[in-house]
Amino acid sequence: MLDVTPSIRNFAQAIDRQRQALERIPLLEGSRPDLVALARELDEAEVAALALTAGEFFAQAARVVSVPVLRADAISEEFRVYESRAAGADAVLLRAAAMPPELLARLSQAASSTHMSPCIACGSEEEMARAAKLRAVIAVESPALLAKAPPRTVLLALRDAPDLRGRADAVLDARLTDAQSFRAALAAEEP
Repeated sequence: MLDVTPSIRNFAQAIDRQRQALERIPLLEGSRPDLVALARELDEAEVAALALTAGEFFAQAARVVSVPVLRADAISEEFRVYESRAAGADAVLLRAAAMPPELLARLSQAASSTHMSPCIACGSEEEMARAAKLRAVIAVESPALLAKAPPRTVLLALRDAPDLRGRADAVLDARLTDAQSFRAALAAEEP
């Protein structure tokens, strides 16, 4: 039996900047041997959140940080939602195109029931509308979709692109490999 306690770190709240700023979320491999030290270092550098793929060091890294952790590899089974929470995730990534609407709703509800933020990757306006009804963070690969997002939603870009500031609340950034690169990215965005 998994020990699944509710999350107390709110991913959606941590990245919601109402498009006034763009949070850069380091995207890290959960199998990196230096992940725990790196996660701690990024936490001390004041990242808003971390995005980690599943791996042998995921749970250890999630335990040592004070910021919310997104399980960044898409899941499609309800058990994986609870497994993610038991490992310390505060948010999970679900792909709208990868499952029927009923399963998407069930997985989103499973995440919400443990106080995790469901982040739903959307590839169309229809998928974004479904995600908004589920009160999920809307994640997009195509920046063109950002302009078509429903009002009052939190928007996460799954990859970096020019001019995301003002159009998305946050972006996953695999280039942020340590605290120094995170600080440099912040400095580059300052007006």
